[in-house]
Amino acid sequence: MSYPHADPSRFDGLLPHVEHHLGPVTHGQGAQLPGGGNRGFAIGFHGHPTVRMISAATTGVRFQRVAAPLPQEYVVSALPDHEDEAGYLAHVIAREAIERQRGYAYGSGYVNAEPLIPGTGIAFLLAAPHPFADAEFDVYRDDQGEPALQLVTLLPCTRAEFEYVHAHDDDPDVLFDRWRDRDTDILDLYRKSAV
Repeated sequence: MSYPHADPSRFDGLLPHVEHHLGPVTHGQGAQLPGGGNRGFAIGFHGHPTVRMISAATTGVRFQRVAAPLPQEYVVSALPDHEDEAGYLAHVIAREAIERQRGYAYGSGYVNAEPLIPGTGIAFLLAAPHPFADAEFDVYRDDQGEPALQLVTLLPCTRAEFEYVHAHDDDPDVLFDRWRDRDTDILDLYRKSAV
């Protein structure tokens, strides 16, 4: 079941919009699950033409019953070598949104007790504007110029980084400042924690 405001005709220009900011789709994962069934969304992988970055972007969440001010799709960006991991994280965040029937506001996110990817410290996905895209990327407008969809980027963070944000009144800006001060490559999913 979908929301009435998620009319498919409103999204005719969505793929060109995403490709303009994140690069062309190189390939995708369908909605079908290996064991059968449909997860309710697919994932397209975008290769950026100038930044060494791959982005896993969901498509189809907007038609699910997910409460948010606008229909949402989710993006996780990483180094090209971490494409499989980025796809998995996009799957996790979309599945959680669909299961709990609630989208993500900037500054919120998903925290896991253990690292989401073995061999990394990544246990938290922070909802934020995309750090490598222009500001207009985050809200897709339909052909009438009306906001039709929010593209929510999930930034992979370590458990210590999550606790750092939480200790500072849940203000993600303190983490962004720390990343900048430490020259942290946030696209590297196997990076050391900045905290």
